[in-house]
Amino acid sequence: MRFMNKAKVCVLISCAVIVLAIIVGLFTGGLNLGIDFTGGTMLTVELHESFDMNVVNAALEANGVNPATSQVLRSNETTAVIRMQELPAGTDNAAVREGIVNTLKETYPNADNGQIDSVGGATTGDIIRNAFLSVIIASALMLVYIWIRFELFSGIAAVLALAHDVLIMTAFMCFTRIQINSSYIAACLTIVGYSINDTIVVFDRIRENTKKYGIKTKTRAQIVDISVTETLPRTINTSATTLITILAVYIFGVQSIKEFALPLIIGLISGTYSSIFIASPIWTWLLEAKDRRHNAKLSASKKSPGKSKKPAKKTK
Repeated sequence: MRFMNKAKVCVLISCAVIVLAIIVGLFTGGLNLGIDFTGGTMLTVELHESFDMNVVNAALEANGVNPATSQVLRSNETTAVIRMQELPAGTDNAAVREGIVNTLKETYPNADNGQIDSVGGATTGDIIRNAFLSVIIASALMLVYIWIRFELFSGIAAVLALAHDVLIMTAFMCFTRIQINSSYIAACLTIVGYSINDTIVVFDRIRENTKKYGIKTKTRAQIVDISVTETLPRTINTSATTLITILAVYIFGVQSIKEFALPLIIGLISGTYSSIFIASPIWTWLLEAKDRRHNAKLSASKKSPGKSKKPAKKTK
């Protein structure tokens, strides 16, 4: 298959999605950050029976809490975890807890009095910085490793593909307005590790085929097409198996697990896509640009050789 013929279109599509997400973010106030990042209040109530999310949301609204800025999770089948970013004006945590619990007891009389905790924004700021720093360090170490094992341009292409995957995941969260919590950071780190493995497999096959065919026999684009085609069954089988598992976790898991599984699904699809249509083409274009610069220098040196010296005249 001729993957390189579709590479430019695929890169343009990815760039368009990322730019569109930035534009949407500017008009919608950016990403929908949860209390893990903004800070807020978390109420845990044991209802001692299976509960309906709509009933909990109605209890929030009845006590002046906006359900749109809150999130209701299932810690288990009978325990509700309520994350609230905005509290009613002029109320304290105790009043909010008492009002919500009393409303819930009208439907679930065996509910306990609940436990309320505050989540500070300063701590979550440290989490964001540490997560961002960990991604940067991991990407730098991967670049060095791939540089040693393959070459510098392979490392650059792989890191750019990883950045593509994280940006596509973030764009999806921006479009859908799903709250971003610490589980999203965990999903990003998971995809970075998963995607780089698939990319290295492709680069390893490219190296083998380069030795097998040689640049003089086939162009780099042809070698990339052959290598990606040969690794495609492995890529599809591995990704499909992983995707089925994560889909099952998303469908049957509790809400807190779904927060981790959903961005993971998007990242998995994006990682498979980037290994085929992003990483290898970028590697090819970087080497072709290097060859063009080298050839341009050779042409320039041939066109402007040093001034030839005239032989000295013999004296009688």
